[in-house]
Amino acid sequence: MHEQALDDASSHELEEISQPGDQRLVEHNGSYYQMRVAERAGDVHFPPVMNGLDYLVSVAEHLEGGSEPSARAMKYAVLHLAAGAEVLLKARLQMVHWSLVFANPGDATREALENGTLNSCSPQETRKRLTNIAGIKFSNRDEVALANLAERRNALQHYGLVGENAKAGKIESTTAQVLNFLISFVGEHILERITDEEERHHAEIDMDRIRGGVRTIQGYVAERMKDLAPVLGPVRARTLQCPQCQQFALTPTLIRGVPKWCQSDAGFFPMYCHLCVEGYGAQGLALGYAVRVLDRAAPDASYDGDAPDRCPVCAMSSLVRGARTAAAPETPIDFCFRCADVVNGVQECQRCGFIYTAEQDHRCRLGT
Repeated sequence: MHEQALDDASSHELEEISQPGDQRLVEHNGSYYQMRVAERAGDVHFPPVMNGLDYLVSVAEHLEGGSEPSARAMKYAVLHLAAGAEVLLKARLQMVHWSLVFANPGDATREALENGTLNSCSPQETRKRLTNIAGIKFSNRDEVALANLAERRNALQHYGLVGENAKAGKIESTTAQVLNFLISFVGEHILERITDEEERHHAEIDMDRIRGGVRTIQGYVAERMKDLAPVLGPVRARTLQCPQCQQFALTPTLIRGVPKWCQSDAGFFPMYCHLCVEGYGAQGLALGYAVRVLDRAAPDASYDGDAPDRCPVCAMSSLVRGARTAAAPETPIDFCFRCADVVNGVQECQRCGFIYTAEQDHRCRLGT
């Protein structure tokens, strides 16, 4: 998704595709997404990255919906999340060299890898090799969460969970932590290393589907926002509520903590949501913010009028009056999604409706 140069004049519909009828689209929870490879009829072919992402899609499908998930949904979310974590970490290790996923790399053979008869390394050994060989470090928090998830998966698969380990809150907390870690891991260490363009394209379609589901998972959101506090805290005065995830996680692209790919495309993506992990174009985002966050009616045929206005600084129709920041959510401000900043001193001509600042010389188009 981030490799596509989005037109600022397009609403982009914030990842979701709004027009039904296209054979390449599928409907899910009222939204339309590009059809995933796994949703097509055909052979059961799941190479490592695709396989791991498909497990995460299943996790999202089991946990999304906005209500408390059932015990069965939690069970399969745990099983599939643990499987997805193991597959994706080993997929990254395989990108270094295919023999490294064997328990004993010295005994590795291509035949054993391709027919699936290999004795692979343990999850703990996988993380150790990723750190020692690929230079990927895991925080203590992530290590504990991954270990806890593996233990719960083993218990669920062979014996079942009992006592404190069966508490929904504990399971959901661990699941949210690992899901949070994996989405970042895939974005930082896997997607950019997929050399086949078609394979990467399909992986990004899967990631869109995963993000679309996890935004509704309360535990995931809480964990992700907790992790984002060091990044978002210093820029609260320029952090807005994202129209897609509805969290105060939307910031200008050119700040610390935004991926390099998005910063390099700041002209196309002046704003970035740290929870959605997505950059957005100015006018589409301005319209989405006005409609979805401020609950204003969308204009019929243009961006003129209530939502959004023409910015007096950049002259783009990307100014939303009455926006609110994380620093002062009760205080309305005028924010341009193209300038990616607050525009101070905005005034509106009472006769012609022209927007300008106090420093600008405005002559009413209707005459004096």
